[in-house]
Order: sequence, then C-alpha cells, then structure tokens
Amino acid sequence: MAIDLHCHIFPPEYLRLARTQGERIGAQIYRRDDGREFIRAPGDFDYPLTDDLWSVPALIGALERRHLSGAALSVAPPTLSYGAEPGLAADLCAAMNDSIAEVVRGSPDRFVGLATVPLQDVRRAIEELARAMAKPEFRGVMIASHVGPRNLNHPDLFPFFEACQDLDACVFVHPYDVLGSERLQSYYLWNLIGMVTETCVAIESLIFGGVYERLPRLKTYFAHGGGSFPWLRGRAEHGYRVLKNTRFDVDRPPSEFLDRVYVDSMVYTPSALSWLVGEVGSDHVVVGSDYPFDIGPDDPTEIVREAPGLTADDRENILRRTAWKLLGVEIGRET
Repeated sequence: MAIDLHCHIFPPEYLRLARTQGERIGAQIYRRDDGREFIRAPGDFDYPLTDDLWSVPALIGALERRHLSGAALSVAPPTLSYGAEPGLAADLCAAMNDSIAEVVRGSPDRFVGLATVPLQDVRRAIEELARAMAKPEFRGVMIASHVGPRNLNHPDLFPFFEACQDLDACVFVHPYDVLGSERLQSYYLWNLIGMVTETCVAIESLIFGGVYERLPRLKTYFAHGGGSFPWLRGRAEHGYRVLKNTRFDVDRPPSEFLDRVYVDSMVYTPSALSWLVGEVGSDHVVVGSDYPFDIGPDDPTEIVREAPGLTADDRENILRRTAWKLLGVEIGRET
C-alpha cells in the first residue's frame, strides 16, 4: 500500500459556488444535449462532471483499487484563482480549504490536506496559509508553477516561501497555465509537453533565483517526475559553469541543490523511474496518481513494483517513507 501525494479534488464547496455564483467565480456547470453535466473553469478547462471529480466515496474507492492507503488532497488546478480579484480569491480559497478540511476530518487516518492560497496577493496568501496550517487537517500547500508573469523566484513571492518555511508547510508545485500554450493546442501538447516544461522552469527558478539557498528548511515537491528538469539537469550544470559570473543569483551549481527537489513517480515507464531514482534518490521520490484526471496511471504503484534495479528499501521509500517525511505524519499506516 502506498501514499499518494498528487491527488486532486474539486472541493464540494467550489461546485456549490459554481452552481450558485458561477459568473462571479469564473466557473460554469452546464448540461449538454446528451444530458451529461460538464464543468467549465479557468484555463480552458471543460470536463465531464463525474463523481470522481468531487465524491469522497468515489475517491476512497479509487484509492483502494489503486493500492493506495492514503493521500494528500489538493484542489484541482482549474480551481486556482490567481486571475481573480484578490479579495474574491481569498474568500474562495478559504471556502475550498474549509471544504477539504471537512473531507480530511471524515477520514483522518487516510487523508491530509494541502491548502490553496490567493498567491496573486502575497499578504492574503500568507494569512490564508497561516489559517489553514493552524488546522490539524493541513500539512502543506499546493501552488502553481508561476503567478501570472512572475516566476517563483520573483522577489514579491519570497515572503510567502519564507512563511511556508516558518510554518513547516510542505509546498507542492503543480504546473498550470503553461508557457507557449498558444502553440500547443493540437494533440494535447499543452499537457504532454507544456506541463513538464513548466515544472522545469519552476525548479530552475527556485534554484538559480536563490530561494533554496536563502531558505534551507523549505520543503518542496513537484508533479510529473519533476517535469523535464531531471533529464535536463546536465544542461543546467553546463550553463551555470560557463555563465555563472553574469546570469545567476547563486554561487553554487544546481547539483548542490538537488537534495531540495522531491518529485512524484509519474514518468510512466519502469526504466524511466529507475533512471530518475538514480538521479535524485529514492528518498526524494513519492507516488503520484494525478487523480481524477485521464493523464494519470490506472495503478500508480505498478511502476514502482516493476522498475528494474530498485531495492526493497527504494520501493519502500517511494511508496511510503518519503511521503511521511515530507508531510511529517504517517497517514495510511497499516495496523
């Protein structure tokens, strides 16, 4: 049994607001001619409103089918409110966090919550983070890979990361609103290519922008195997060596910050997971399912079982121990 650190839900309160105040929050629930309900949300999201998007019994059933004994719940990325008026966004984030807390309270041995915050307004984001982290249901926060034109190393965002360190809030960085999306609309490329590129930008911004160097206790992990960053790290190392006197805000190469980078296991092929473990260590990899979306694997533990060359300790790290270390709580422990 494993712990899933990449597991989403549309908080029931968000769906209630979409039905009653959809125009205000920028979401719409509508019925198509065939009778099916769909939800339309920011980021060109238009998806069937099936039970697995919001139902807790459906979520628990999916965990059991997928050999998962626990999960860290984060909001579905389309609910991120970075483009909304800050006051509205703060109210919406608070409502969604309260909704997630209610889900966690129903199964505290199985779930923890990752908060969402209005990161376009750092003061409000810190206030909501502190409010959420004061609740026993929360162990961290999910944020997007950028906030409008600001990458994660932007000076405006540093006080937020400082607050995350101070509150011991683990930060899950998820790609969204990917760069170059206007050229990636065909063939699902915005997801197949754009998402993993977006994550690479986020990681290298935190490294080269000095955020990790200035905040040695900040805990972060990244979706989709860390995107393209692990595969392109050699290029980052070379670039640092030849340009370090003019282009970067740190005095150490990317390799010296690898211990700060945790990633999920969503790389799809067992041999790729084995390679990834060789790069970052099994103690820096966690299980990710991307529930409830179609890009996720049917059984996120299968790749861990089948990856060649991993030891029993490696598999135990990926399935459970690394997640427990990041969250600071042993959810889903078998008794």
